[in-house]
Amino acid sequence: MVMKTLRYLYLFVLGLLSFLVSQILTRIPLLGILTKNPKFIIFQINNALLVGCLIAVSAGVFEEVFRFLFRRFLVREGVKISEPIIFGLGHSLMEIIYIFIPVILSSGLSVISSLGIIERIIATLIHIELSIIIWNGFLENKKYLYLLLAVLLHSICDILIPVAMSVGIGSYALEMLFFAVTVIIGVITLRINRMEWKL
Repeated sequence: MVMKTLRYLYLFVLGLLSFLVSQILTRIPLLGILTKNPKFIIFQINNALLVGCLIAVSAGVFEEVFRFLFRRFLVREGVKISEPIIFGLGHSLMEIIYIFIPVILSSGLSVISSLGIIERIIATLIHIELSIIIWNGFLENKKYLYLLLAVLLHSICDILIPVAMSVGIGSYALEMLFFAVTVIIGVITLRINRMEWKL
């Protein structure tokens, strides 16, 4: 029991570190450098939707590649579905901390809306689903194929944001789209899953 608890804690911490390394320490600093480039600024002004979509895709690439690398090099072979679920929860929690803590420190809890909470719940489900897909890739010996699938699904989710902004879709409608995509990813995840439904 103690070993199982320690393993789950280890997976949870790995999930935290996966977002920390892929986004906070890697992608976001690189984007910060890129967005200060005068040529990029001009290109972004002239191609706002394209740049928005490319930035969205970069999130999918960085997060899923690092999720894949963490699974490949830092996790022993496992067949229990609880493992990617816990990893996904850790990944999502670090994202929540990164997004909400600065807001809470500057403006307090009152600025966090119910819509924002719903969005984070949906995002957490997506991170869990994508983690399960990555784990199944190793179980089925289709790790690179499932990595590409995870990048594609993650990118589709993130592309919804710049596309919605460009066509004037409101926040509530956007969250409904996110929920629909979450359900679709969930169906895909269930169809390909070969992991055991055990803790």
